[in-house]
Amino acid sequence: MSDQEPRIREGFPGQRSVVLPRPVVAAWLDTDPLWGLMPSDVGHYPRAQWHFVARPDGIPQAVLIYCTDGEGWARVGETAVRVRPGQILIAPPDIGHAYGAHESTPWTIYWVHLAGPKVATLARLFELDSGAPVLSPGRDPAIPPLFEKLMAILGDGYTPDNLLSASMTLGQLVTHLVVTRHRNAHEDDNLDLRIGRVIETMQANLARSLKVTDLAAAANLSPSHFSAVFKKRTGFSSLDFFTRLKMQRACFLLDTTEKSIKAIAAELGFDDPLYFSRCFRRVHECSPLQYRAIRKG
Repeated sequence: MSDQEPRIREGFPGQRSVVLPRPVVAAWLDTDPLWGLMPSDVGHYPRAQWHFVARPDGIPQAVLIYCTDGEGWARVGETAVRVRPGQILIAPPDIGHAYGAHESTPWTIYWVHLAGPKVATLARLFELDSGAPVLSPGRDPAIPPLFEKLMAILGDGYTPDNLLSASMTLGQLVTHLVVTRHRNAHEDDNLDLRIGRVIETMQANLARSLKVTDLAAAANLSPSHFSAVFKKRTGFSSLDFFTRLKMQRACFLLDTTEKSIKAIAAELGFDDPLYFSRCFRRVHECSPLQYRAIRKG
């Protein structure tokens, strides 16, 4: 944006926004809420020509902007980025930032300011670093309705029930973005889809023993690359994850059938019932017999 062009912070045709009084936000967060995030401001700016915001010292809230059309630009700390449709800009709290609409193709955006003790965890959840303040979930049809719901809830006033609902809806939005944070423009290269296929392969083969090479082939990755990616995405090694799926199925069989431990072990591909029991105890911290003795429901 050149210095000669107009700069407008708000006041765009068709814009909508809701701003909560800061004492209301602070009082809500002091109640030790179920979810430690609260939307303090939320809005929608359609085709926001000449939009420009600069906060050299940042603000106490995190800023999240979802571009649905057009383009924008941003500077977060020392990092300059271009924001395109389907991308989300995230400016952490207390970090200087500026952003605005592209001069010829101005962006259409949903935006929200996030307050609360969990704001500090967003960068970790989104796996952001100082050089990457942008997520790329794409033109995801699930995202705009969550912003719309936030505006509708807070537009009805800030009763305790509305504040709780808004907080949990914001939690839905954050959770959705965390789950989709690894998406990219090329579906064939999407590692999440590959890992999803591997887990489907595991689910379909609970009665078998699978090797890392088998699972890596399902993901079309080398075994070493596959092992690193799977651990990063799930928090478990692939074989440990497979064992845990087997133990999940074992719980179902223990709950819903009268099959013996030996029969359940065999159904899940274990030749040795004692080894099956050791695996079950490692995952559930009790033996299969102790688990079956718990009367649930």
